[in-house]
Amino acid sequence: MLLLAACGRAEPPPGLTVQNGLFHKDGKPFSGVGINYFSCLIRITGMVPAGPNPENRDYVEGFRTLKSFNIPFVRFPAGGFFPDDWKLYQTDKETYFRLFDGLVAEAEKQGIGLIPSLFWTYSTVPDLVGETLDQLGNPESRTLAFIRQYTTEVVSRYKDSPAIWAWEFGNEWIHEADLPPPEAGRGWIAPEFGTPTVRSAKDKMFRRNIYVAYREFEKAVRAIDRTRPLLTGDVMPRPTGWHNHHRGIWDTDTPEQWREIFLLDNPFETTSAHLYYYDKDKQPRDAGVREYDPEEQMKFLMETSREAGKPLFIGEFGQAPNPALPVSDQFQQVETLLRLIQENGVQLSALWNYDFEHQDQRHCNITASNERAGMLELLKKINTKR
Repeated sequence: MLLLAACGRAEPPPGLTVQNGLFHKDGKPFSGVGINYFSCLIRITGMVPAGPNPENRDYVEGFRTLKSFNIPFVRFPAGGFFPDDWKLYQTDKETYFRLFDGLVAEAEKQGIGLIPSLFWTYSTVPDLVGETLDQLGNPESRTLAFIRQYTTEVVSRYKDSPAIWAWEFGNEWIHEADLPPPEAGRGWIAPEFGTPTVRSAKDKMFRRNIYVAYREFEKAVRAIDRTRPLLTGDVMPRPTGWHNHHRGIWDTDTPEQWREIFLLDNPFETTSAHLYYYDKDKQPRDAGVREYDPEEQMKFLMETSREAGKPLFIGEFGQAPNPALPVSDQFQQVETLLRLIQENGVQLSALWNYDFEHQDQRHCNITASNERAGMLELLKKINTKR
């Protein structure tokens, strides 16, 4: 429901909205490039093997730094990666949400938007409740009961916060769906972090089950918040996604087939994609239309989204995931993608990734004091012009 201002005119609701196929904020179309801040919440509430760190307030300085570079919002996991990352929520919900409250309050104070991604890892919720992954497709399962519960708790708690821009379901779930090998797409096996020791055929991921989980998430959010956009958090479908889904084979999709599966994968009022730089002639890739280079792919994404009447969110973009890539080449690749984002009119996008010094992320970790600090300047330049 819109609030009534003193002058009698309806005020725009908090966060983003979707109107006429565009993202709006404060009553007018909005464009901006944000950044992923993977660790801003999880390093406090618990990230294995370290566990919870309630005294950590790194996000205060993090938000301050990002604000100084005119970066308007961050995307982040609003829950655990592995099952054991959820222990604080399971054992001390009051403390868990007190820590979450602090992050949201600081974002409000500093004027940073938040896009929380509630269920980052596709196998984690079934693991938490002791079910196999096929139960994502069963509305009566404990898995979907947990998804409804957590979604309801988070959305109810923060629905009135101006810091919350949108609600995202998870991260790249579709990427592991419908893969032809029977043993593929069954989820992580890391018992030391709370996963099962073995996976069975019932753990294999299929789009048909993910689509059910999306519907349950949508119903839970819309029962509370009817205005903010919903995002899947997905990567682009594989070059074989249509054939994987419909025929269980690796044959390459035509552009028309790829468009069809992309829209099936995005049932909300938005479309979502992740795009990392690639050279179509030199680097094998597992997302996008096989014969398209980055320029053609970005154009096709926007054309498809516009024809569907939906705004596109590039939830992650960045340099090729190559630890050996020189930093100068990383800058060139990021600049290329930023140019394509601007030229194609992508309203909302988020660079990967700010302040996450993890062994698998060092090649793309961005801070204001390391060799990639200039990437924050690139975002500042773009956002200052918008």
